[in-house]
Amino acid sequence: MNEERRSVKVYGYEHLYDVSKSGRIIAKKTNHVKVFNGNAYNFKNVHLYRDGKRELFRTYDLWKETFGEDTPSSEFKGLK
Repeated sequence: MNEERRSVKVYGYEHLYDVSKSGRIIAKKTNHVKVFNGNAYNFKNVHLYRDGKRELFRTYDLWKETFGEDTPSSEFKGLK
């Protein structure tokens, strides 16, 4: 499946994670999609890891900050 992916626009995480146009969070190093109970879109919050530490982010906020105003909210398939 080829869908548009962009780097997360949070300082320090740009080189580690991508956000897809539909709202999936993808680790760049392993190309692994963060999945919750078999559903890649069921995240409201997601932990991102950097240097052995984790930080909690709202998935919708990451998506909105990354894709901005060029993409309507109806493209986001996850929980808001």
